[in-house]
Amino acid sequence: MNTIKKFFTSSTKTANKGLVAVYVVFRVIAVVMLLSQLFMQRWGNAFILVLTLVLFTIPLLVERVLKIEFPNLLELIIIAFIFSSTILGELSDFYGYFKMWDTALHTLNGFLAAGVGFSLVYLLNQNAEGMKLTPLFLAIVTFSFSMTVGVMWEFLEYYADRWMSLDMQKDRIVQQINSVSIGEEKNTVFHIETIERTVIVGTDASGNRMETVIDGGYLDIGIIDTMKDMFVNLLGAIVFSIFGFLYALYDRKKYRFVQNFIPKKSK
Repeated sequence: MNTIKKFFTSSTKTANKGLVAVYVVFRVIAVVMLLSQLFMQRWGNAFILVLTLVLFTIPLLVERVLKIEFPNLLELIIIAFIFSSTILGELSDFYGYFKMWDTALHTLNGFLAAGVGFSLVYLLNQNAEGMKLTPLFLAIVTFSFSMTVGVMWEFLEYYADRWMSLDMQKDRIVQQINSVSIGEEKNTVFHIETIERTVIVGTDASGNRMETVIDGGYLDIGIIDTMKDMFVNLLGAIVFSIFGFLYALYDRKKYRFVQNFIPKKSK
């Protein structure tokens, strides 16, 4: 019984009661959905739910390994982001119901990842003897860390789609394409404009002919979604990098809100 309680309430040492309650609610929802997906043998969805439960442990693992304390607001945003992107976005199809859901989450991801990157380098700069990094260098590392996290997430989406038969890189209908693969001359860009529909012909597992018609254009299978995600991640990274730069360069009291996103060294 204690093991079950510990599993559902597991959080950082600095988490308040409200934050622990959020952990419990999110984990209960994830476990209930996981059991139902396993019963229906939907292995791809089950993988996402297991991944979600693992990701919920990130603040605790970082706290133990790096010996730092998370501000409650930062920890809340991190687990809410994980819940919103996997359980709400992927499994509950919020990406389909709300067109801006994916864009908002990737923008927030860029902001949060920049905050984590800034805090790690800032703590090192404050506590390591003989180290004095400039605010500009801190901002550059912050931006680079955020973009690296964004790229790694896009890798995860790509390989989840390829190996788990998911659709994390959302498709989009486009009306024109440019390609050197379908032109008559080699290495010559062939342009197709005002595409009205696409017909896909294939066979099923029994060898029967299948025909799928996509009305309205050609189906882009993820590249536009990936580029859009990377762009909004860049915007979030830039915003926090600027605030981090100002926080390190000028007045910490004036930019005190930045402290809500900066873990501190454990006492």
